[in-house]
Amino acid sequence: MASLPPDPALTDPMMRELRERHPDVDIVLLPPVPPLDEPVATAAQCHARTRHADRVLAALSERLDREPTARADYWWGQAHPESRRWVTAASYGDLGDEGAVPLLRRLANTLVHLGWEPRPAADGSPRVRGMAGPFELIAEATADAVAVRITSDPLHIPADLHVELQARMHAASGADA
Repeated sequence: MASLPPDPALTDPMMRELRERHPDVDIVLLPPVPPLDEPVATAAQCHARTRHADRVLAALSERLDREPTARADYWWGQAHPESRRWVTAASYGDLGDEGAVPLLRRLANTLVHLGWEPRPAADGSPRVRGMAGPFELIAEATADAVAVRITSDPLHIPADLHVELQARMHAASGADA
């Protein structure tokens, strides 16, 4: 029978103090997260992903002859704390007489012309999914808007690089204001 590891509350002063102050709380220590097998991304690789998503959204906007009414850009954390995907989410609202479903059809045709491989939703809902290189694009029509989400493949981004990317993103958004 395998023996249990020693109780950290007996060997670690901080844990002992915590147990003494809160005897009613169960302390559970999780094992460390294993390192990722992928190589660490560079800042240049990360910026290339953000710029590419910008260009895709700009090309869609130009060809659809409308600007997004809302937009959010962010690094989406995955199951591993150092695995992140770049996401550019935008919405084309205030569609007036055109309607969301016709705009979604135009968007799907535009994706074909841009070299993407769009596919309609298998369940018949007003949704299109397209793939091109390291990106997936999902566009959905609601009653009065079309939402677009451009998501990159995951990158191995350590915490220090993520902090740097966030700082640059906040500095850039402050410059745009």
